[in-house]
Amino acid sequence: MTQMKIVLRMVVFLTCMFLACIPVSGYEFTLNVYGNANMDDIIDENDISFLHGILDGTKEKTLFADANNDGIINEDDLTRIKAIITGDEDSLTIIDHEGVTVTVDIPVQTIAPLMLSPLQIVTHLGAEDKVVAVGNNIKLMGENKSFVLHEHPELKNLPDIGTTTDPSTEAIIQANPDVILGTIHTGKEISQIVSQNTKSSFLYINPNESFEGEGGAYEIWRKLALILGNDERYRAEELIQICNDKISDIEKKTSTITESDKPKVLLVSAIGDSLVTSSTYEPITIAGGINVADGIHTNNIHGMDVIAIEQIIAWNPDVILVHSGSSLTIEKIVSDPNFKSLNAVKNNRVYYTKAWFTGWDPATGLCECLYFAKLFNPDKFSDLNVENNCNEILEEFYGDSGLYDWMLKNGYNLYTWK
Repeated sequence: MTQMKIVLRMVVFLTCMFLACIPVSGYEFTLNVYGNANMDDIIDENDISFLHGILDGTKEKTLFADANNDGIINEDDLTRIKAIITGDEDSLTIIDHEGVTVTVDIPVQTIAPLMLSPLQIVTHLGAEDKVVAVGNNIKLMGENKSFVLHEHPELKNLPDIGTTTDPSTEAIIQANPDVILGTIHTGKEISQIVSQNTKSSFLYINPNESFEGEGGAYEIWRKLALILGNDERYRAEELIQICNDKISDIEKKTSTITESDKPKVLLVSAIGDSLVTSSTYEPITIAGGINVADGIHTNNIHGMDVIAIEQIIAWNPDVILVHSGSSLTIEKIVSDPNFKSLNAVKNNRVYYTKAWFTGWDPATGLCECLYFAKLFNPDKFSDLNVENNCNEILEEFYGDSGLYDWMLKNGYNLYTWK
């Protein structure tokens, strides 16, 4: 890391300390943590004011105003909110990303992620040293496919706690993590049994493909940081600021593009014999594209929407983005007689993108915002050096230089402008 970046990081760190780590409000999600009395995206002094209003009868009661989750809203909840704000609370009750209410002793000292997605989030927050065991899925992942394992190969040598569908109670007891981090691949009945038998809290961390929406990167960083400690809370706000700055730079240019001039974009992958897409892939819209799948609700496979060939033909996308981690290839699309009439095929605008390869990662998602922006609107972003910018982004998230170049060399098949 360069000396300038170290200095800038210290400035952010000291600024957070000066502000008592009060983050910026105004994002489009509710932080599902007991103590968030006004039901916005942070826990701050406004929650204390709101709770005073509840107690004096000028505000309506809310679910998260009951900060200690004892069924009564009173002065004890004021004390607890103040402790959460200062980082002095010893436990926290949250609703995780599968709607499960969990109380966790904080700060969490040891973690065991079952899948790579939550491990990536932990690494973003600089808490990889708290990982004491990992799921089998992580141990089987090649180091040339994952930034986390490329930068921290020692994590693959940690104890194996089983698969997402069959976590090993015995191995978890031996590793003794404070918290197990899982995803939608683990059923709720299984997670409940595992938590009861191991005495480790089980949290679902399912990052979706957005930044400031419900279940997006900002919410996940803030929620996980609250249980990890003050250092991670400072880091979460730093990450949010990095994303905001990059996204703002892109949107300054895309905001001048009329809807009729925006390309229609399809992100597509394959699971078995089915073609799937995402109706909520935010990097597409940030980059100035229109997601043709926006608003669809079809049969769901692992959180993806199944789509028919006839639907793709009806959408007639201008750009097709192919998930580089699936069995679907550009060659299969452009050679398929069904797709020869599509604008994207006729104009050679079919490209690979990382998407969910190794699980959706907000770091590479931010890179995709730049990558897509130049693919969608090359004239407006002619001066954008995607490779250099993405190398800088990934260094901010993972601490090493040249990671985007490394990704280009390791099977992601992304388009380059070099």
